[in-house]
Amino acid sequence: MTEPTNLWHTPEHADVDALEAAWDDHRLSQILAAALDSYNRLGRVNAHRAAEELGVSEGTIRRWVRDGVPTGKLNAVRDLVRPPQGAFEQEYSDLVVGRDALKLIATDPERADALWGALGWLEPHDLAIIRLSGAPIHIARLARRDRNPAGTTRLLEGGEKNEQRRYKPPVALVTFPNRWAATVARLELLEDVYAYRVQLPEGKITRGAGKAWLADAPHKPLSSFRRPRKRIRSTTTAIGIR
Repeated sequence: MTEPTNLWHTPEHADVDALEAAWDDHRLSQILAAALDSYNRLGRVNAHRAAEELGVSEGTIRRWVRDGVPTGKLNAVRDLVRPPQGAFEQEYSDLVVGRDALKLIATDPERADALWGALGWLEPHDLAIIRLSGAPIHIARLARRDRNPAGTTRLLEGGEKNEQRRYKPPVALVTFPNRWAATVARLELLEDVYAYRVQLPEGKITRGAGKAWLADAPHKPLSSFRRPRKRIRSTTTAIGIR
């Protein structure tokens, strides 16, 4: 029997070295407050709340924040702030379904319209990256391009606000030709930032708590996920003959 990984339940295809680099002691101490929603009124980590969650003393939490999380406690903190493995497995299944839907839209638009036209899923949709207020966290959300003001408010909910208490624009926003294309792009983006994913506490936001990641995570530009449809060119050249 093989020994279990020292990290959280990690799928075999994951880059363990990348996970270790992403979740070093220093970064874990930075995101502890955000993941536990344990900021006090001064914007500092609420040591009492964090200590209760992790079963240590308040002094220990303050020491972690100052000096980094010790190796022996890394797994406990990771388990607390990472999404469960089942969430990643579901996202992969959703990605397969989304890609199949895009193939159907390309090859049988009439059937696609019968399935999703009335739902508005074939209309253009936006994919936005939102930075949460008071936390070094980004989340990815979808919304119809032709949304009303209330729809825009839902898209930006929980995000940073300006001095007039109005939501700031998204960190990035790209329009996709339909909901399926935007969905696939979001799932590929989440896959891109896998090592930096974080599970926000229940009640922190109403949408996207499990689709969040550290704001400093490297990833491809959002526009790069809007790939043009490939076209197959006909040719009269015989295969294998030069």
